[in-house]
Amino acid sequence: MIHFKNNKILSPWGKGFLTSVLGTTISILLTFGTSALVDSKMKADIQRQTAMMVIHDIDECVEKMEKIAEYEEKKNKAVQYILAHIDQIDSLPEDTLQLAMDMFTDYDGDPRIFDDSKENIFKSSQDIWSDLDNMAFVDNMEQFYHERKYVQNQMATNPIFKDPITHDEYWQMVLDSKRSDHSLDYAAILKAKLRDRKIAFHIDHSPNRARLYRRCAQNWRDISDRNKFIMNIDDEELVEYIRKSQRSGNPVGRRDLIGQWERKARGTDDYYYEFLENDSFYFKTITHYANSFYDGDILWKAKIRGKWQVDGDSLILVYDTKYVEVKTDRSGVTYRPEMRDSVENFFRRYFDEKKATEHTLKQLESQPKRDTFCVTINKAHDKLEVDLGGSDGDISTRYFKRVKEGK
Repeated sequence: MIHFKNNKILSPWGKGFLTSVLGTTISILLTFGTSALVDSKMKADIQRQTAMMVIHDIDECVEKMEKIAEYEEKKNKAVQYILAHIDQIDSLPEDTLQLAMDMFTDYDGDPRIFDDSKENIFKSSQDIWSDLDNMAFVDNMEQFYHERKYVQNQMATNPIFKDPITHDEYWQMVLDSKRSDHSLDYAAILKAKLRDRKIAFHIDHSPNRARLYRRCAQNWRDISDRNKFIMNIDDEELVEYIRKSQRSGNPVGRRDLIGQWERKARGTDDYYYEFLENDSFYFKTITHYANSFYDGDILWKAKIRGKWQVDGDSLILVYDTKYVEVKTDRSGVTYRPEMRDSVENFFRRYFDEKKATEHTLKQLESQPKRDTFCVTINKAHDKLEVDLGGSDGDISTRYFKRVKEGK
């Protein structure tokens, strides 16, 4: 309580001064108190968003390790089959021979396995974790990143992981190939290489590699589950976070989609969607095939159709199981007279329109195809962002451009 000397009644000026001081004091307290609350809320939001980002990083690594393990087991199965039928190797299926070769060869020479960008964000944002109730979350993340770095180092340097046929050796085999199209004679190579002690060593350690990949996946899945529990993050919230973080643009309406859209991929593939007013669509692919013994490209064109609809932010496509069109366009190809046999052999070997049509129809009939994509559109309404993925959070984003009329 404030006591005034002689208990005199304050003058109007004194009352105004006191009111002003009290008002200013309360205003300052409210301002700082509100600011502190806002800062605390913002920090908590950043904490949660960062937590979901790094948990998703773990989940992606788990999926990657499981895929590597599955592929290792598949390659080893092919190798063991060839070893059991080595006397008939020249008549074994080429895809089995190629799969076996994949165990030994380093095609791309890229040792990188994991993306460390999210790890760098986590390590540069340590201040946001200072008031976290349960620091076990941070400890778990540090453990995960430490283990991941160790595993990546082992896969890059440990002899049991190193491909016995190096990147340079593989491409030298391609250059030395006696075939006109530079494809490899897998049967001949395997007959020679399977006697090599270095190759045998790599085969013997295939189960160990697969086991390590599986063990890493399980350990990291446990870390992910613990951190989801600590931060009270459920799977649905994480999927929604991933969906939002990987998407941009505006909601798309039915009228926005009508017309033709194209995407060019890798410089060799063109994809087209054409959405019609009557709710039907056509999906067309054009693949460009070039080779050293002719100029220009052979165009391999495939076309299927179906029905489409927009439901919320999803584009739903149901494919017709009775319609497939496959055509080859050689009009842009020229070659020297002496290369005629090579060109014709290449064409007959890889471009059988009837067989491709029958195979695609058989696939559609045995397993009807339905796609659901998340779609947004830009402000100019001439570009689409399309998320290809499922409920497991594995999302791949593609961009399509509207084809202008007359093109």
